[in-house]
Amino acid sequence: MPPQEGDRRTPVDNTTGAVHGGTVIQTGTIHGSVHLASTRSDPVPRQLPMPPRIFTDREDEFRRLETLRHEIVGEGHGRIMVLTGTGGVGKTALATRFLGTIAEHFPDGTLYTDLQGFTEAGPTDTSDVLDTFLRALGTDPAAIPRSFDARAAAFRSRTHGGRIALLLDNAMSAAQVRALTPGQGRHLVVVTTRLHLTGLRLDGAEFLDIRPLGEKEALELVTSMLGDDRADTDPASARRLVGLCGRLPLALRAAVSGLALRPHQPLDRLVSRLTDEGERLAALSHTREPSVDSVFTTSYRELAEPDRRLYRLLGVLPARDLTVEVAAALLATDPPDAEDLLAHLMAANLLEEIPGGRFRQHDLIRLHARARAEEDEPAGAVEDALDRVLEYYLTTAAAADRTINPHRWVLAPVFDRTPVRDFDTHDDALNWLSEELPSLRSCVHAAHDSGRHSTCWQLCETLRNLFTLRRHYLIWHECYTIGLASGDALGDAGVQACMLLALADAQRSMGDPEEAYGGYHRSLELWERIGHLDGAASSLEGCGMSELDLGRPARAIPHFRKAIDIYEAAGPERGVTLMLRRLGRATRDSGEYRAAIPYFLRALEGFGAEDDAYMRARTLGELAAAHLALEDAVRAEEHLDEALTLATRVGASAEIAGLRVMRADAFLMSGNADGARVELTRALAIYTSLADPRTEGTRRRLDSLAPNEDG
Repeated sequence: MPPQEGDRRTPVDNTTGAVHGGTVIQTGTIHGSVHLASTRSDPVPRQLPMPPRIFTDREDEFRRLETLRHEIVGEGHGRIMVLTGTGGVGKTALATRFLGTIAEHFPDGTLYTDLQGFTEAGPTDTSDVLDTFLRALGTDPAAIPRSFDARAAAFRSRTHGGRIALLLDNAMSAAQVRALTPGQGRHLVVVTTRLHLTGLRLDGAEFLDIRPLGEKEALELVTSMLGDDRADTDPASARRLVGLCGRLPLALRAAVSGLALRPHQPLDRLVSRLTDEGERLAALSHTREPSVDSVFTTSYRELAEPDRRLYRLLGVLPARDLTVEVAAALLATDPPDAEDLLAHLMAANLLEEIPGGRFRQHDLIRLHARARAEEDEPAGAVEDALDRVLEYYLTTAAAADRTINPHRWVLAPVFDRTPVRDFDTHDDALNWLSEELPSLRSCVHAAHDSGRHSTCWQLCETLRNLFTLRRHYLIWHECYTIGLASGDALGDAGVQACMLLALADAQRSMGDPEEAYGGYHRSLELWERIGHLDGAASSLEGCGMSELDLGRPARAIPHFRKAIDIYEAAGPERGVTLMLRRLGRATRDSGEYRAAIPYFLRALEGFGAEDDAYMRARTLGELAAAHLALEDAVRAEEHLDEALTLATRVGASAEIAGLRVMRADAFLMSGNADGARVELTRALAIYTSLADPRTEGTRRRLDSLAPNEDG
């Protein structure tokens, strides 16, 4: 039997891991108390999903897994165990159950990801998974590299010498697993997959074939779930039920959950329903085991109609995860009512709750739900449900975007509506957008693919502030590329210009000012054609910034002057303030340092009146650079200290890096080489994570400041 909590007698290996540093004490007998102050504020990640409450013993499998753990301790290096078997056989349940019982042996944490290898959406991007893992292990988000290779290297470095357990669920290739393998250390990587992934044998992986339950174990599972004697009083029907479910735990749970809620329903009635193979789920039709589609259909039919409706509509969601609020939008009901219905589906084992107050369907159940929606929902109901979900995400994202930056001019009509949700703070809004980004990304795709082009481009515009502050470069570029395609489909010049402008911002932020300039120029032509002054001024600003990035300040100034003329004629004071800052930088970059300072001071006055912390931080940095050029380190440091405080408050990582480089310049000017090295080291970590073109220059500067070992 698998070990129960409290049954273990194996001594715990008390050597410390290396992923989370801290004070370590090793001693024999301690009399009295030991009091240590914590050296780490971040909790050790324990990400495993909750294992099923009712679990049938798998003695052989547990024995193999426990042997592997002992080998890790004895041999001193990590191991990979691949659990392979058909869908619904219980691989994840076994893995979470086992890893949950041995968590104490992995002091640096247990990490989990669903690689989604067998869903219509396709496999999870391993680069995104590495980002999540690095954050969970305490890595500063600003220091997380942008490229996949750099992230993989950072993950290996972060885990080197430590002890963590990883569960990589639903893998579809050896490459996925290799990409997420930690660095050297006594790690245990458990992989679940429906494939054999024999390529992992070259990596020393061991394989454990998870077969369907034996009849005895399957009957025990049925009896436990029913909670009564129906299986004992009608053993023939019980055995037939187990056979029709292919002895798959997932199928058995789905079938029996409805019976558990109806104690007077006989087993043979359920068995008679399962014999109809015409409703078997196509996803398992290629196997020798009976399809589980009839199992899900039976459980579905046992639900009350309100629960059935939610079950059906969950199959049309663009994203795999959802919250109570999304379910409420899906059903056009209130969140408390939606939460009750979600609880009913969880009770029937047709939905699971995952960390963060979110819910998810198993991939096979999701396919079944979608099929039921297509067959059972009235005409137009599925399209209406999708409209409601997209509307929820669109309006909520717009409210979050406005909370982050209420000053930015916008084009999307959604911003003219009354906000559907109030966010208390800038951080609340930014965190909501960050947490929902995978779902918002799926909604962008779903809106475009279904021809909802107006919704698609407006969703993109609600993500502008998120991308500016959090720098999700690849998703940024991806979303606006799709948004531009929707603009093209609509044939709307304003939408096309808006998406071109945002896409050019992404390109310039990713270090490609040449490409960005082309996008800005195309958007400018469209804005001028339709007479949109704010848009034209913004595109001119982008053209000027691209010229500055290319080292051509003299060519940038005319763009900024044209933009300021537009703003002065149209009246928006913020636009004038923005261009004053741009003119200040162009003047400074032209070598006229003192002449640049008045521009920055006037811009600071304007941004101060708006209480715009982000733009004040950027302007203070520009002003500090002018003072540095004039060799006034004291004045520069004053401005940089204030700018860093503001930039940190709003989470503007790229700006923080630039400010730290300037602090290094100020320290060097004052003769503080040690302080300069600290600042450059911090800046380099951020620039590296953003793949910024200044990365190598910063690295060279840092190397040139290395202490002279000869004294």
